[in-house]
Amino acid sequence: MPDATALDDFLRVVRSSLSPLLVYQMAVSGFVAFALLNALIDWFTFRRPEESPPAAGPLAPNTGGTREGRPGAVDSPGTPSIGGWGAGSGGLFPSLSVLIPARNEEVTLGPCVRSLLAQDYKGGLEILVLDDHSEDATGRVAGELAASDGRVRVLEGGPLLAGWKGKPNALRQLAQAATGELLLLTDADCTFYPGALRRAVRHRERVRADCLSLIPYLDCGSFWEHVVVPLQYFLIFATLPVRSVYASRNPAFAAANGAFLLLPRETYEALGGHAAVKGEMAEDIKFAQHVKRSGRRLVYGDGSRIYAVRMYDSLRGVWDGFSKNLFPAMGKSLAVLVVWGLFLLCTQILPFAFVPVALATGDRSLAGFYLPLAHVLVALVLRVALSIRFRQAVWATVTHPLGWLLTLGIAANSAYLTYSGRGHAWKGRVYET
Repeated sequence: MPDATALDDFLRVVRSSLSPLLVYQMAVSGFVAFALLNALIDWFTFRRPEESPPAAGPLAPNTGGTREGRPGAVDSPGTPSIGGWGAGSGGLFPSLSVLIPARNEEVTLGPCVRSLLAQDYKGGLEILVLDDHSEDATGRVAGELAASDGRVRVLEGGPLLAGWKGKPNALRQLAQAATGELLLLTDADCTFYPGALRRAVRHRERVRADCLSLIPYLDCGSFWEHVVVPLQYFLIFATLPVRSVYASRNPAFAAANGAFLLLPRETYEALGGHAAVKGEMAEDIKFAQHVKRSGRRLVYGDGSRIYAVRMYDSLRGVWDGFSKNLFPAMGKSLAVLVVWGLFLLCTQILPFAFVPVALATGDRSLAGFYLPLAHVLVALVLRVALSIRFRQAVWATVTHPLGWLLTLGIAANSAYLTYSGRGHAWKGRVYET
């Protein structure tokens, strides 16, 4: 038995050395360690559809023109996948309907549809565009595309039904008109790389997904886009166990990107379409949860070499766009918002304040300098690694804490718009939440 006095002395020394700041930094270290471990696991489980080795740097979306100097270049066919829907000679693919809701998309709709028309998809392909009461020339652009290729059909949007948000209502109409065995739900601001449809369909069969969703290559132009938009990759790798999306039946582990949802038409109809999420602003996340609740297999993957999207083109666009769906994606839960915000504040923002303060004051303690420095290094290394993997601007890494500060402001604004009754404005409409 150890001497009681010696044990008391040891415990007294431990208690005296555990300052509140050290306890706090140790707790943060636990969260940082979780984020790092989760990112390492996700690195290997966040799978891409197979393809030929890509060129370095951003890929050129297939708009029917040239890629790497070769007109209409496409990737070479692959081997047949599970279920026999391969792209080899004589391989069969299911017929595919691509559903594109379009409201005020005169600039982006043309490149989107042309990139789809240039695909090497071996099955029947139809592209349905719904002009959802656009206030610009979207209808004219859609009509010209349909006149140039019989695979394109244009629908005039019907009225916005009571209780429905705009995108679910548009997808409801598009799905009713679709004839394909598979449905690809996408957006008018997406452009698709060569071989994208073939590889995505093959990948869905390989991973046996009832519903496959892929995150895009996020095209950024302005300074503020680079600061905020690529943080989506970081958030996934730091917080989402991607394997649980398909391995767990818990709908809390659901993730999806509404710009790419690929599923059989019969599955979509069995789910009741978008009726279950008709009033949701973050309809993609809620639809993904609906898929899991129904007992079906949802798979979330890396589509950064399948398609690209430029979500917003300015700070105002970033602010308004993410304010529209960030808080709704949290289930409009203030508790979730607070926990999420504290996690980001403690792991991604405050460490960047502790380090310069310690350098300025000469503090070289474990709690004041070395642990915060470790937290900063983990954040920066992970950000650089993700920037390389997803072909984002590495220089934006230096804006990392600024981006998260702005993201917290957007989240607070999103909650304010919900609880103030002001609603969320988007594409010329204001939706009550």
